[in-house]
Amino acid sequence: MPRFQEVAAGQPLTPGGGGLVAKRYSILQNLGRGSFGSVFLVQDAKAADGEKLKVLKQIPLGDLRPDETVRATQEAQLLSQLHHPVILTFYHSFLERDAFCIITEYCQDRDLDCKIGEVRRAGRSLPESQVVDWLIQLLLGLRYIHDRRILHRDLKAKNIFLKRNLVKIGERPLSQLSFWSFVTFRVFSVGSSRFGRDQNLWPV
Repeated sequence: MPRFQEVAAGQPLTPGGGGLVAKRYSILQNLGRGSFGSVFLVQDAKAADGEKLKVLKQIPLGDLRPDETVRATQEAQLLSQLHHPVILTFYHSFLERDAFCIITEYCQDRDLDCKIGEVRRAGRSLPESQVVDWLIQLLLGLRYIHDRRILHRDLKAKNIFLKRNLVKIGERPLSQLSFWSFVTFRVFSVGSSRFGRDQNLWPV
């Protein structure tokens, strides 16, 4: 089983990272590949029962431009600051040879897009009470990240995950380097190509 060299989130990403070999993760399944790397289902040997399954996002550093490497580091630092039931949990990041890796929460119920597809194929519709419950959760999560001047730039059904009847705002791994970004609020006139609180409704 592949093993990884661990680096605490937020520390400089330098080969070696203290020379400690992490023995806690085992790859169980390849979940897919995107433009910026691969995603795996892994088992965390140190986690409590029921929480052992995690997701590994692996980004080969050799395939990234210097600015993209900075963005990958910034994404890990940004996600490490978010702690909310409706935000996909970030655990930590580390280096494995020449790849930058991020460990996040695993949502066994897949995403909202898959759920909607299942319901449509069955010729049914989602109960109104369920839709309202999910919408309230999403609004609470959005308020949390927006209060911290953080923007999710591609909020859609494929980036909303489901776990035990909770929604989790995240990102479909590696279709883009990162959908998260810090925002400094400024006001622009209508028609501006820049973000502004007055003209951008912050997707809901």
